[in-house]
Amino acid sequence: MTSTFLVRAAVYAALYAALTLAPGLNAFAYGEVQFRVAEALMVFACFDPAAVLGLTLGTAIGNLGSPMMPVDVVVGAALTLASAALMYVIGPRVVALAMPVIVNAFGVAAMLALVLDLPYWASVVWVGIGEAVVLFTLGLALLLVVRRRREVFGFTRPVA
Repeated sequence: MTSTFLVRAAVYAALYAALTLAPGLNAFAYGEVQFRVAEALMVFACFDPAAVLGLTLGTAIGNLGSPMMPVDVVVGAALTLASAALMYVIGPRVVALAMPVIVNAFGVAAMLALVLDLPYWASVVWVGIGEAVVLFTLGLALLLVVRRRREVFGFTRPVA
């Protein structure tokens, strides 16, 4: 890992954590119905391997504010790692935006059911809807901008 890679990862981590913990935004970041604005940053995992590491770390930091804190820090970060890695493999395609929706809908729902005793299938639906709304609005807009102007962001990965 180069110092440039680590700096980029740190920037992603800081942005994700700040957008999750920010007053006002944090009210919608936890629980069965989640609208994390920070999830739109997952788009960068399609282009930059540093985003995979940075967003995973940012999720762990952001989940320090979770009511399920000890479990959510570890499990939430693991779910982000899985989603971001899948997005990197898929690359900058719209279908990649479905990875966090699917992984978090089932993974976060399992955590909510086990820790908070919430109904699993209802949680799958609500978490999935929250993820889909963020990723297919803000995330899609960001994906289209970054794909069109990737040189501005310093990305050289070709768009398929």
